[in-house]
Amino acid sequence: MGAGDEETQRHRIREIILTAASELIAEGGAAAMTTRAVAMRAGVQAPTIYRLFEDKQGLVRAVAAHVLETYARSKDVADDDDDPVVALGAAWRAHIDFGLANSGLYLLMNDGTHATRQAEHDTPSGVPDVLTTRVRAIASAGILMVPEERAVDLIRAAGDGVIRALLAARADAERMSVLSEDMLNSVLAQIVHSRGETPSRPVDALLIQLRAVTDELTGLSTAEQALLREWVGRSIDRRASSAGSAAPSDAL
Repeated sequence: MGAGDEETQRHRIREIILTAASELIAEGGAAAMTTRAVAMRAGVQAPTIYRLFEDKQGLVRAVAAHVLETYARSKDVADDDDDPVVALGAAWRAHIDFGLANSGLYLLMNDGTHATRQAEHDTPSGVPDVLTTRVRAIASAGILMVPEERAVDLIRAAGDGVIRALLAARADAERMSVLSEDMLNSVLAQIVHSRGETPSRPVDALLIQLRAVTDELTGLSTAEQALLREWVGRSIDRRASSAGSAAPSDAL
């Protein structure tokens, strides 16, 4: 067997194992995905799993990537929508749908441990990457009111809360849709200002936009772009700290 044939065989076995692990999680939740059960379902020996994925957490990360990528391909997440806020809404709905349709895997990926959190961030083409891209587009449009990282964290936290609440309540489709849309609109109200509307802190909005479009400043070298991004980031952080420390006295 040549090197190409070996690589093809390796890829085929890897896909069989990932499919088996995904099915076990879907059927019985995280507890059902033991190395032994996966090996039996896939028709391989346990050492094969360790050879391909190193350990169970490596398998979890690979399963997350596999399922998220497959799911993302099956959904229209408005990649080319001209309105970045509309595109973010599509990404939000895809994320909520994924969590509800793949509850076992979602809860395993978001159980609070470093290893399973890493599973989400290691995913090359899943919804989390789509979310970061959508927030960057909003920032580039000059309508993001908070730093990109904070916006992503807020959206992720809100989405996680919605998914967990709906899974716990076993809500019907109408209730799921209403709760999801209400939460999305609440988050958007906190992080986005309407086009044509003067932001409450226009300098902050301008700095956030400048950092988002730094890579598009082709007149600058890569090093100059990185330096500009660092300077703007520092300004954003300092202004946020200043605003936070001033808030209590402003409220008096």
